Amino acid sequence: MKRLIATTLVAIAFATNAVAEDTKWAPPNVVGMPGYHETGGKPAKNAEKPTPKSQVMTWDIVAGNWKQFSGKIKQKWGQLTDDELAQVNGKREQLEGMLQARYGYDKVQAQKAIDDWITESAN
Repeated sequence: MKRLIATTLVAIAFATNAVAEDTKWAPPNVVGMPGYHETGGKPAKNAEKPTPKSQVMTWDIVAGNWKQFSGKIKQKWGQLTDDELAQVNGKREQLEGMLQARYGYDKVQAQKAIDDWITESAN
């Protein structure tokens, strides 16, 4: 039994080390090699910079801070009452339903309106 445990531990250590070694190595950026990109060490001028994670807004953030965001939602969609926003309580589908009922949006319009609002709020 001890031998089996020792063998298993050695196999796990070897596999872990092999994975760690594989992730450290990257092929050189050499002319003629597959995957070569002539960037001169600088990103292309038209390359978009990734958005920092601190600036990415998701519905999870809105739902987690619902009381703060419900005021901003009320500014955007003033026809929604405090009671309706309390009923939504961070659930996106319910907010979509409220927008459909109050503003006559169809489902796609309501989803797009919320997505646009999230994008606006992130900036």
